Amino acid sequence: MKTDRAFVSATLMADENRSAIEARLSDVLEQSLTPMEPGQAKTYMEHTAVRMAEEAGAGVTMFQMVEIKHANTAYMIRVAVLTNGSAIGLDFMDMENGQFFIPETCPVIPLEVPTIN
Repeated sequence: MKTDRAFVSATLMADENRSAIEARLSDVLEQSLTPMEPGQAKTYMEHTAVRMAEEAGAGVTMFQMVEIKHANTAYMIRVAVLTNGSAIGLDFMDMENGQFFIPETCPVIPLEVPTIN
């Protein structure tokens, strides 16, 4: 997988990947959530992503925040993009009140590489 930020952004924002991320966010919002300060959430979840990637035989290419809407609320979700062509949904922020949350489990999301028409 290419590692430049523009390519990763295009991959994450491709319709099929955006739909997959939104579906996983819906699943996460049904779980028990733990509020956490932004800096703590970032550090904790990035370490979690590296561990999960290593367990899957992959590495973390980069971390990126993605804006996702669910119901009538907008969220920013931190996503770890892995070298095996998948992503891990990590912590997320409710954009209305700025509160960060970490989920009980982090969803692994297979990514489709977007095609250029």
